[in-house]
Amino acid sequence: MTEVEGTLDFYLSQGTALRSLYQRAEPFLMWTQFVNPVQEDDDSFLYSYDDTGMAADPKIKKPAHVQIGGDFPEVDMSRAKVTSDLLESRGFAIRIKHSIIRKEPRGISEVQKAYKFAGYWLAKYINDSIATAIASGATTPTWTPTSVWSTTATATPMYDCMGFKNAMKREGYAYRMTDMFCHTNNLNEMEAFLLGSELPAYRDAVTRNTYQDSIVLPMEGNPVLHGQFSGITDGYLLGVDKNSPCAEFHYYVDKQFGTQNVSYQTVIDGKKQMVTAANLGINFDTWVEKGSEDTLLKFWCEGKTVVTEAYAALYDNGI
Repeated sequence: MTEVEGTLDFYLSQGTALRSLYQRAEPFLMWTQFVNPVQEDDDSFLYSYDDTGMAADPKIKKPAHVQIGGDFPEVDMSRAKVTSDLLESRGFAIRIKHSIIRKEPRGISEVQKAYKFAGYWLAKYINDSIATAIASGATTPTWTPTSVWSTTATATPMYDCMGFKNAMKREGYAYRMTDMFCHTNNLNEMEAFLLGSELPAYRDAVTRNTYQDSIVLPMEGNPVLHGQFSGITDGYLLGVDKNSPCAEFHYYVDKQFGTQNVSYQTVIDGKKQMVTAANLGINFDTWVEKGSEDTLLKFWCEGKTVVTEAYAALYDNGI
């Protein structure tokens, strides 16, 4: 990283930049808990995926009758397919004018503002790219929603979610849907449906909804319905099994421009705490442009999401 002389050295250092970025990005990186992170040492990688499973394996065999002491019949099984892919590098630079950066209080404020915006923008990209990749590689379920949820006279959101959840149950697979994602508009429609119900359990599900961006659905398994403004199209449902991630997030940290782990301050149970997390491919650099003497802050991330178990995610429209 190019050294920047002056009193802003601390605020322009790699450690401060990554810590500030993650502090602002962390609240928005919700999708990272639904993938398996895999650190790479190059921009190309290999991964395996299963498109048959145990029950659908064309080589499936039934145990044969054997005699004690005799030979057992030897069988074969299908192997997971292996393929390769390339990481994607995405980023941008933010310019801070020399006339501002040289004034310490104002310069510090501008640098911190740049970290705030960059942290959110990078988190939004990572979040949306994971959701988009999972939706693209997910299985289309066999289900029939009653009607779109905006049609309040005939819509049955809870029955639709129950059918969607049960569609993940498949012979030979242990997947069970724990989380569903929809557009915020659809979450609001579900909230209105539950609140207007005569069933106390339905109304209670809304009153217990303290976070406002998700609802614990009162049904077997208690799946959580999350609302998002981006990453999910209005009218679609995306369901996953959090206990069996359907995808891998492959990432690369450039040792010159990033650190393997990042320690930053966050709020847990209402209290500020320092936490340490793996750096999921976010890199940082800074330099002074000759001539203008403006300071440029460069932010980028290197990673890609690939679906490895398609039946652990369902995606379809109709709500």
